[in-house]
Order: sequence, then structure tokens, then C-alpha cells
Amino acid sequence: MFERFTDAARQVVVTAQQEARELRHDHIGTEHLLLAGEGLGAKVIADHGLDVVAVRRAVEATLA
Repeated sequence: MFERFTDAARQVVVTAQQEARELRHDHIGTEHLLLAGEGLGAKVIADHGLDVVAVRRAVEATLA
């Protein structure tokens, strides 16, 4: 399945997996993809004038 992904997309999924593990979740959801760092989610957040770090903290607080 991942052979159709770009290297960047693959890296986002791998990082999302790590985020899910750190939060002790047994699934990868949109929240994990959002937290996955330098992916499209982070770009969209920044493009809308939001602070990526603040959004990360808010998502983590919501998941806790």
C-alpha cells in the first residue's frame, strides 16, 4: 500500500504512528496525522496564521 505514497507522505504516516504510540493509542487518527510534524497539516495550520505549537498543545490536551 505504501509504495504509492511519496517519501514525504510515508514519513508523515511513520511519525503519526510514533505520535499514536506515545499517546498509548491503538489507532492512527487525524489527530495523529496533524501532530506528525512538518506534514501538510502543519503547513495548513501555519498558512491560516495559527501557531503550530499552540495547536499541538491544544490537541494533546484534548486527547489526554
